[in-house]
Amino acid sequence: MRDYRKALGFSNASATKDYMSAKDIKLVNWELVQLYNSRLIDTFSKIQSTIPIETQAVETIVNDAYFTIRNNDLLMQLSNHGRGLESVYFSWMQGYIAAVIFKPFIEEQLGCVLHQNGADDLNNPQLFAKKSDPDFVDHDRKIFVEVQAGFKGGKIDIKRSKINPKLPDYEYYIVCLDCFNGQYCILSVRDLLTLPETVWYNNPLWEGALCYTIDESQMKSWTQTNTIEYFIHS
Repeated sequence: MRDYRKALGFSNASATKDYMSAKDIKLVNWELVQLYNSRLIDTFSKIQSTIPIETQAVETIVNDAYFTIRNNDLLMQLSNHGRGLESVYFSWMQGYIAAVIFKPFIEEQLGCVLHQNGADDLNNPQLFAKKSDPDFVDHDRKIFVEVQAGFKGGKIDIKRSKINPKLPDYEYYIVCLDCFNGQYCILSVRDLLTLPETVWYNNPLWEGALCYTIDESQMKSWTQTNTIEYFIHS
């Protein structure tokens, strides 16, 4: 069988299946993506108006990201888990824009200066890769920051895989943004690592990944400025 597939020009069974079912043909509906862009600009402009600190214009963020992704064919590099490419684009952009517009706010809370971190950096499209690295870093203060944004309301879960310290001498924070309710919290990975095993559960929505559900009492409105000490000691 392998020799037969090899004679057809395929090195493995998966590639053969994709070819014969035409799943390897991936065309992006850019008109739908443009509609998504309009919704992103509208949504995040509204969200931005509630943030108590000046941030970069949303339309500029969306347009710059869109043209970088399209001109460098980066959309194919985003994991889709069976979803349409346009949906993948929309979800990735939601997280990306949230991180960018809240960056000054997070810097104010943590008293640091954050820089882009990881391989999914649109400033270096030639090296772009979707990985699980924290979004931001301040090497002077030795701080990593991961931003997790939610848009549907309901409970907010943290994946266990997200809380593995990258460098032992760095502080590592997860900033959770509930864009549905206008709330946020800052979680210390150091504290999360001390939680008992019983608080972690297998989340069927994330392929059984171990997750921790954030208590609603930990969430605060971002229209009220709080320092990191507020979250760590409250």
